[in-house]
Amino acid sequence: MKRVFLIVVLIVAAFNCQAFQNLDSLENVLQTAVGKERVDVLNKLYAIYNRLNPTKALEQSILALELANEISYPNGRAAALNNIGVIYKNQGVYEEALEYYIESLRISTEINDKEAQASTLNNIGTVYSLKRVYDKALIYFIESYEIFKSIDATGKLVDAINNIGNAYMEMGREDLALDYYSEAMSLSELGSHSMEASNPLNNVGNVYFYRGDYSNALIYYERALNLEKQSGDKLGQAYAMSNLGSTYLEIKQFNRSEEYLNNALTIAKEAGAYPLLREIYKTLSALYFKKRDFESAYEARIKYDEAKDFVFNEESSRMMAQMEVAVELQEKEKELQKLKKDQQIQSLQLENSRIIVLLAVMGSIILLAAGIIIFRLKKQNE
Repeated sequence: MKRVFLIVVLIVAAFNCQAFQNLDSLENVLQTAVGKERVDVLNKLYAIYNRLNPTKALEQSILALELANEISYPNGRAAALNNIGVIYKNQGVYEEALEYYIESLRISTEINDKEAQASTLNNIGTVYSLKRVYDKALIYFIESYEIFKSIDATGKLVDAINNIGNAYMEMGREDLALDYYSEAMSLSELGSHSMEASNPLNNVGNVYFYRGDYSNALIYYERALNLEKQSGDKLGQAYAMSNLGSTYLEIKQFNRSEEYLNNALTIAKEAGAYPLLREIYKTLSALYFKKRDFESAYEARIKYDEAKDFVFNEESSRMMAQMEVAVELQEKEKELQKLKKDQQIQSLQLENSRIIVLLAVMGSIILLAAGIIIFRLKKQNE
């Protein structure tokens, strides 16, 4: 359960009306947009479709990349490449993701787009982190951190710092992880970024939990829960309450543990957050066992197995969908390459035609000039 906030993977069951309103608005703008504006709109549509419909997100990214290439728009091209990299990363096709990220980074560096550069560096670090190459991930996270800091992008800076902490935590260097989580937390709580502090707060709580320092773990989990309540993030509240329930179980405050776990369970059910449901049922089973309520412990264990099976089936379906997207992406890339090749052939044929016409015109001019010269010579001889 504690890896949930370290890996920073949240399962969201539904999207609010604002997302769909933004989608409709962008689709309307797309109908009349041309040139750079059209590329930008396509890239924005990707960001929405990536959560709603990955296949559609892929289509937007391909279209954005093609148009950006046609009109020589490097900013749009870098963004589209980065988006395709995200799709590959989500599919678990990490080497392909890195290729797109690196090309995006090259362009962003050339045009000196610092924010895009830092975001892509952060994405590259995430891929290496997923590959468990944490030392290399750190190099990219730190470079991303330095750029975000130089341009005063506080919100994104918090993410970079948190990622550095996650990498150190995975490497077993809890002291360093705690330092970075604390920095992210402090930075988040300054100014307008206080809501972003919930993630580092949970991470700090996790460090203390692993150390067996449950008093401090409770303090940070409570602070995280309060922030989630302020932001209205129900699922975030459920994760924090689940952490609190686990901690109270460890210190044998069974009633408080059960209260938090049941509250978390209610939200998780409403959200259809099966990975979280699985962990809650697992903790509830342990709680009831310690309370010697063996019937409830058994029932919770059955629910845990059901949630685990659902997660497995969902993961299998997701992997199949990702494979389909990967195949579609490859096909679209082939189409793009064929289109480019056909365009090159047409361009070459057109160039050859121009040369032939030019030679014919030049030949005609030469023949005409020769005819005039011969005619004049004959006149002189007469």
